[in-house]
Amino acid sequence: MQWILFSLLSLVTILFLWMVTLQKHFFKKYRNQIFIIGLGLRILCIFLPPLWEDDWSRYLWEGNLIRSGESPYQMAPLNYFQKPNLNESEIEILSQINHPDWTTIYSPFVLFFFALFSLGFSGFFLKIVYLVFETSSFIFFSKGNFNKSRLLYWIFPIFIKEIYINFHFEVLILSLLWIFFSLARDKKIILSSFILGLVIHIKILTLPYLLSLITTLNYKRWKSDWLHWILCITALSAGFFIFYFIYYIFFPTTIDFGFLNLLKFGDNFKFNQFYEPFWKTFGIIDLKTFPFLLHLITISAFVFISLEKKNRLRKFISITAKLDLYFLYGYLFLTLLPVYNPWYFLILLPLLVTQKSESLTPWILISIPQLSYLTKARLGFQFTYFYEIPDFILLLEATTSLICLLWHFRQIFILLYKISNISNIAPKGSIGYGNRN
Repeated sequence: MQWILFSLLSLVTILFLWMVTLQKHFFKKYRNQIFIIGLGLRILCIFLPPLWEDDWSRYLWEGNLIRSGESPYQMAPLNYFQKPNLNESEIEILSQINHPDWTTIYSPFVLFFFALFSLGFSGFFLKIVYLVFETSSFIFFSKGNFNKSRLLYWIFPIFIKEIYINFHFEVLILSLLWIFFSLARDKKIILSSFILGLVIHIKILTLPYLLSLITTLNYKRWKSDWLHWILCITALSAGFFIFYFIYYIFFPTTIDFGFLNLLKFGDNFKFNQFYEPFWKTFGIIDLKTFPFLLHLITISAFVFISLEKKNRLRKFISITAKLDLYFLYGYLFLTLLPVYNPWYFLILLPLLVTQKSESLTPWILISIPQLSYLTKARLGFQFTYFYEIPDFILLLEATTSLICLLWHFRQIFILLYKISNISNIAPKGSIGYGNRN
């Protein structure tokens, strides 16, 4: 059944990537039907079992711990394996938890969320709350204007699968980001700062979204608006820290909120590093995507200094959105991490929705990590550890990713030539390359 579901997801994803290439008028004509299809897929997936994932068992277990008055930061699931009087639900959940000797690495807000909506070790209510929260925040963000990029997000099958089949809480991040973008658009900067602080609290990987907040602030009047800046920083800090304080009130003996575990996780685990075998094929040390990152930094600096000083920052932000530079920085940032979990890349989706680009390559880049589910164990190969991925799968991921990056950089150079025509900026009649008379 799981092979059938995975094959079906692959076919639907290919169909989705074809839809990305369709013109805007198609989405305008069928926007209501597409929205209903996306909603229907979410509702259908609520009733499906997790697909090659076991994180959901920890979500339910740790939510139950908090309801029982115990802190997941201090109590590892392994401590319960030998306890008597465990009921069938507890035994079933415990048997599926990965790394049972580890305490939690999730943030207090996420743990409280699990505690509130996972009663009876059931994930059904948790998925229902996901659906209500995501749908309402997305409608609030869209205000009924379902354009192409928003509808593509709404029917993205990989997102729907990771959230509504596999329970991943990244839906909380995206839902809050829709609220953040809505508030920022309405110039409610203080409240939007608080929401962004909460987003970063949930997952520190969302830190690059600070750029979205920074670009909304007024720099010319910072001396006169210093109080406004202080309020923004205070609201951002409050959003990040408030649930740590709340958690401390409930569990005053808590010293570490999973930070040490998070550092240990990054030091001890390396998963789906699909660039490593690519570089090894050429006898080169693993460079990950550092060459592309340096290339992108050079392009960004070149674009910025080539613009006229008047309204330079505003123009640069516009070009950055049009060239998908925000997305590329986010993607390259994630590929520098030791772990490439498929659902990590979902946090980049708001960048595709809010940018002006309609390129296919970013959607492919987000989709590629799904191949990490094809482990040696599931493919029937001899393996050393359960999550071991065959080299040919890793090389397929790396090759596809690098082709997309190269193609996207090529598109960037073409758009740069059309947008700025940097070689011809000299005024008419002047001496130099720009003189066509």
